[in-house]
Amino acid sequence: MLRVNDARFIVVAANGDEAAGCIIPADPENRHRSDMPLHWAQAFRLGIRGECVVRCAPQMIRMAERQERVGKVALVVADQVASFVAREMQIQAREDGWRSDRGR
Repeated sequence: MLRVNDARFIVVAANGDEAAGCIIPADPENRHRSDMPLHWAQAFRLGIRGECVVRCAPQMIRMAERQERVGKVALVVADQVASFVAREMQIQAREDGWRSDRGR
């Protein structure tokens, strides 16, 4: 898990100086279909307060000077994140296909 500025991410892939990560918003105002609830005990272990979720729609993280490794998630959490990410990527691919079909 990385902290970049004030945001925390679970890294799902890395290549050189870039990584793909899922942000962990605490007490999110809005929910997304890719949100995976993070058990309070795991959040506490990672130093996160409040109700939080892992937003399993990966975004690119540029390796910046202001980042630090702040913890490691349990294997069961990593497996759940991988499953949610795969599901979200399948849904996005299907949506992209629908959009391209409309343009024809």
